[in-house]
Amino acid sequence: MKNKSLILSLFILTLLFTSVNLLAQEEETILMADKLIVDDMNSEIIATGNVVLDRDNLKLTSNKLTANQNLGEIKATGEVVIQQEGSKLTGQELTLNNKSKQGVLTGNPKMENEGATITGNRFEFNLDTNKLFVYGGAHIVDESQDLIADAEEMEYNDVSQEVILTGNVYAKRGTQTVNAEEVIINLKTRKMIAKGKTKFVIPSDEKGD
Repeated sequence: MKNKSLILSLFILTLLFTSVNLLAQEEETILMADKLIVDDMNSEIIATGNVVLDRDNLKLTSNKLTANQNLGEIKATGEVVIQQEGSKLTGQELTLNNKSKQGVLTGNPKMENEGATITGNRFEFNLDTNKLFVYGGAHIVDESQDLIADAEEMEYNDVSQEVILTGNVYAKRGTQTVNAEEVIINLKTRKMIAKGKTKFVIPSDEKGD
């Protein structure tokens, strides 16, 4: 399906939670680094220098990784890269909490998957509600949807398969452009709804000789 690129971008976050939880022992997790500290008294693992966390078909690399096993929290800092089956998530600091199922990625975060990219200043995600939030200026390019969009904030709901753009929204899909305070795009039906002081440009169908 053509809408799978953005959906898979969120799916990589779901896989991340299940894959980097060091408390779960159903599958083998391999952690490599230049220096590794295992503090059993504080139930903490600290890895620094060329850190690679590998589990199943997902790989996380960073300059430093700290995992608190009791709290189920993981923090990766410095050149954070998460790769899985052609999908890539990058940033400078990633924090995950396996209890709350919430996470934050900062430092020029970017998601890339099959011709789609999402960038912003801050990514927040909640796996209980299957939502991704982008703050501080969201930019989307999705070749499969022929879509380019900019907004102050973005919300992606995996359940409804809707992208909600708010604040000075500019969206271009094919030859159509829209400016509005809020734009809702359904990736499944390709339906677009614009709200608040909307300007919609319908291109001329005239063709040159």
